[in-house]
Formats: sequence, structure tokens, C-alpha cells
Amino acid sequence: MIRRFRPTVRSRIALVLSALVVAAGVVLLVSSYELVKANIDNAAAPPPPRDGAPHMVPAGDAPASAIRAQIADHTLSTLLWQYGAIVAGLIALSAVVAWFVARRMLRPIRTITSAARRITSEDLHERLSLPGPPDELGELGETFDSMLERLETAFQDKQLFAANAAHQLRTPLAVLGAELELLATDQQIDGTGVRQSASRMRATVSNAQQLLEKLLTLTRGSVPPGDRGPVRLDELAAERLSDVAGRADDKALALREDLAPVTVLGDQALLTELVDNLVDNAVRYNIRGGYVEVRTRVLPTSAVLEVTNSGPLIASAEVAGLLEPFRRAKQQRVGGGYGLGLSVVLAVAKAHDGHVDLAAPSDGGLRVRVTFPLC
Repeated sequence: MIRRFRPTVRSRIALVLSALVVAAGVVLLVSSYELVKANIDNAAAPPPPRDGAPHMVPAGDAPASAIRAQIADHTLSTLLWQYGAIVAGLIALSAVVAWFVARRMLRPIRTITSAARRITSEDLHERLSLPGPPDELGELGETFDSMLERLETAFQDKQLFAANAAHQLRTPLAVLGAELELLATDQQIDGTGVRQSASRMRATVSNAQQLLEKLLTLTRGSVPPGDRGPVRLDELAAERLSDVAGRADDKALALREDLAPVTVLGDQALLTELVDNLVDNAVRYNIRGGYVEVRTRVLPTSAVLEVTNSGPLIASAEVAGLLEPFRRAKQQRVGGGYGLGLSVVLAVAKAHDGHVDLAAPSDGGLRVRVTFPLC
């Protein structure tokens, strides 16, 4: 297959610049030539003599007009050759100058190309920091640096997520391994012991399954419009509050609800997971005798689900970190769990084009507000 020739950007810029210079030079020289020619032709035809003035006839046989015509032809021929030489030199000079100018103009792009080929996952920390004025190429360099920063953050988050997930899954696997080892080596274990060991393994497997389901939820980037349907957030919240009423009584928690009818377009299962995580977290990370308040309301351009719970005071510096996987406020929140609840909430909200805001009330606890677009 014959490969089609494609000139480089540098060559094309050089050609365009050269063509512009040559075109301007040709126009200038042609105009100059025509002006010179017109003046010589006018000079070759002298004005008629005034009345009474003698008619001057040059010496020799050739009339004066023929001599002037010869001079004009010789002058124009010489001028045409000289102008041709000037155009040829102009073409060569403009091509060389345009070539080096294009090279200098495209230097930032070569730097970006070289960096894109060189940078790997091991050196995403590198930045171009292109020198020069804040023009289009400088903006391109800043955009490339910004992209590298986002890639570095995403890669670090991916590594941290994988490490934390592996750490969380190591515990149930260790428990299962220990139980199987016990069954395989304990010669005196009876039927009751086997059933107890099986019960523990069943609970361990169930917890591992719940963890995996939460991890899979975090991988959902978006919900296609075809998979969305009307979902009543207020009904999901009321149902979940009814489910946790027993756990709330055990901790003497007051359940408060202010549920206005709110309908959003989304995936029923994912939004149920979002509401479940919010209410479960509010009950789990609470103090005895505290409260859980759930509100839904409709704003002019959005639908809001807000869950507030009492609890220990959370430092403001730690609030944003609660949305990261496997993160909990250091030494300030009590209760079990994997630290994935709010991460799942954030992932589901983003999948539905919504966003999550956290706030730590001055008297302790946490307020989570999830905002969705109106359907």
C-alpha cells in the first residue's frame, strides 16, 4: 500500500508564510514594473512644440522617437530580469525565514509531544511549565499540565482504592481460612462445632458479599437515560426509617422526618442503596439518646434529600475526606462498617448528575445534603 504523503504542520506553516511573502513581493514588483513602464512610454513621446518654437531634431539618421523606444525596451528588459532575480531571492529567503519561524512557533507543541511519549504512570508528577507569553500555545501547555495533575490524582486514588479493598477483603478470607483449617485439623470437633463453624463462615461470606456489592456500586460511572425511571425519594426514605426503627430504639434515637413528595429520574436500586447508606450511617455513627432527621424537598431547579444526625464533634478538616473510600473521621465516629457508605452515596449521586454536600454542625454530628436535577 502506497503511503500518502502528508506534509508536517511546520512545512505547511512555512509554505503559507512563504506564499504570503512571495505574493506580496510579486504584487509590489509588478506594480512597480507597470509604473516604470508607463512613465517610460510617456517619456518616449515628447510633447509637441509650442507655437513659434523650433522643432528639435537629434543629429544622425535615426529619429528621436526610435532612440527613445530602444532605450525604453532596454530599460524594461533589464528591469524585468532584475525583478525576476529579486523574486527568486525573495522566495528562497522567505522560505528559510518561514521555516525557522515555524520551528520556533511549534517548539511548545514538540515539547508537549515529547512529554506525552515519555511520561508513564511512574512519573505523572512531571509538569511542562512552558515558558512564553500567555497565548494559545501557553494555554495548551497549561491544559496539558492540568490533565497530568488529574491523571496523577486518579491513578493515586485507584492505587489507594485497590490497596484498601484488598485490605478489607483480607480479613474475611483469613477468617474463612482459619475456620477451614479448624475443620480439617480438629479431630475432636463434633456436629455442633461444625454447625457453629459453618454459621461463622456464612456470616463472613455474607459480609464479604456486602462489601463487594458496595465496591461494585462505586464503579458505576453513570446511569444511561434509558435505564432511568421516576423514583420517589420520600417513599424510599420513609421505608428505610421504618426498617431502622428497632436499631434506633436500641440506642434511644429520636427519628424525625419531614418528607415532602419528591420524584427524580434514576435507577431504583441505586437510589435505594443511596438512601439506605445515608440512614444507616446516621444510625450507626450516632450517640445514645441522639437523633436522626431526614428531609426531602423540592427547590425551583432541584430535588433535595437531607439527612442529619447527632454525634461526636467532627473536625472541619476531616469533613471532605469522609467522601473518600474507606475513610472515617479519626477517633470521632463510633460504630463498625467499612467506611464505604458515603463513598457509595457520592458515586450514586454522580451517576444521576447530582452532587453531595457535607457539613459538620457546631454541636456535633453530620449533615449530608444530596441534590438531584428535577425530572
